[in-house]
Amino acid sequence: MSEDPLLSIQQQLIACGMREYEAKIYVTIFSRGILTAFEIHQFSGVPRGRVYDVLALLEEKGFITRSWEKPVYYTAEPVEKVSLRLVKDTLANLERMTGCLTELQDVCYPLGSKIVGVHEFQTDLAIDTQIRVELKRSCKEVLILCFDARILERYADDIKEAAKRIPVYVVVKDKSMATFSPIKCYMIKRGIPMTTMEMPLSSNKQRVPVLAQFYYDRQGTIAILEHQGQKICLGLVNNVSVFVAQSILQNIERVEPEE
Repeated sequence: MSEDPLLSIQQQLIACGMREYEAKIYVTIFSRGILTAFEIHQFSGVPRGRVYDVLALLEEKGFITRSWEKPVYYTAEPVEKVSLRLVKDTLANLERMTGCLTELQDVCYPLGSKIVGVHEFQTDLAIDTQIRVELKRSCKEVLILCFDARILERYADDIKEAAKRIPVYVVVKDKSMATFSPIKCYMIKRGIPMTTMEMPLSSNKQRVPVLAQFYYDRQGTIAILEHQGQKICLGLVNNVSVFVAQSILQNIERVEPEE
C-alpha cells in the first residue's frame, strides 16, 4: 500500500518546525476546505481541548483565517500568501539574531581584537571563570609567572586551594611581590632577570604587557594582559608550554617576603 501523501506532508511540516497538533490541524483544514472547530477535532484527531489554542496560534502565524460567527469557520490561506509571510518573518528573525550576536560579541569582546587560533576572553567574568576553572581542573602542577601583585590578590583563595592538591609554583619578578603571594613563592635565580613580558594584540604590531602567565599541567597556557586599563585573557593549548615550564622550574629559588 502506498503511503498517504497527506500524512507524509504532515510529517514533513513537523520536521520543518511545526508542532504535531499544528501540522495535523493545518493539513486537515487545507485538504478539507471550510470547517468548524468541532469538525476539525473530528477529522484531525486533535483533542477537543487543544483545538482552539492551536487554531488561534495558526491564525496568528498567518496559516489560516476565520470567518462568520456562531459557529466560526476556518479556512487555509493561499500558499503564496503564507510563503511570503514566512520569508518576511524568517528575514526579520535573522536580522534580530544577527543583532543579538553582534551585541553579544561587543559585550564579550569590547576591544574587538579576537586573535585567530587563540582562545580569547575580554570580560572580568570570562577571565575569572577561566583562571579559577583551570586551577580546579589541574591535576599535576601549576606554574604561575606573576608580574603584577593584583593577580595574586585576586586569585589568592583559588591558588591556596589548588596548592592543597598539587604542586603550585608562584614565580614573582621581585621580592616586593612576595608579600602578596598566598603561598610560598619563588624568583628566577640570580643572573637570569625576569623582565616584564609583552604580547601582540590581534594581528597588528601593537604589543601589550603581560600581568601573569599560568601554565597548567605543562599542557596549556593562559596569559592575562592589560590594554588601556582593559584586561584580556589569552588561552593556548600546545606542547611549547611543556618546555617553557620545565626550563623555568629548573631555574628558580625560594624567596622570602621582605620585612
